[in-house]
Amino acid sequence: MRIYTVGHFDYSLDKFLEMLQTADVTQVTDVRTFPNSKRHPQYNRQSFQEWLENNDINYLHNKLLGGRRQPSGTVGVSLNEGWKNQSFHNYADYTLTDEFKQGINSLMEDAGKKTVAILCAERHPSRCHRLIISNWLAAHDVDVDHIIVNNKEEIEIVPHKLGQWGAMPIIEDDGEVVYPKKTTK
Repeated sequence: MRIYTVGHFDYSLDKFLEMLQTADVTQVTDVRTFPNSKRHPQYNRQSFQEWLENNDINYLHNKLLGGRRQPSGTVGVSLNEGWKNQSFHNYADYTLTDEFKQGINSLMEDAGKKTVAILCAERHPSRCHRLIISNWLAAHDVDVDHIIVNNKEEIEIVPHKLGQWGAMPIIEDDGEVVYPKKTTK
């Protein structure tokens, strides 16, 4: 199974369609908590969904995978302190919840039937919770590729590697993915 990630950033719809077509994407799964954009209204849920469907691409909003999570009241503070960025730490804690598991299972079910790209706003996955979703997927034997526009404005498909842009994940025996603080010897 393969899942792509993509950020809409400030791309024109034509450029964004070219990005999706590069990977033969047939479904965009929106993982934005709020599927709207004040700066880029072409990516507001209703008009964006209609535009995708007019281009034969399915749209689904998976709110269970949305970012902007609050600090966990149940996960130990040190479990994911490998993330210095608090919002990434909060999202890593969220991946340990039943809600996240429900959202990720739905995503993987869809990816078994369609070529899926998860969507958020950030240009690069290193600045987005797509990175943590990608780590979780890769740790569970799902191939993940990022659709990125490079500095030369060329579209690239970049294979995901665990820990390449942030805290190195540890996969526990029960399949949970955590990011403990590095210890020095």
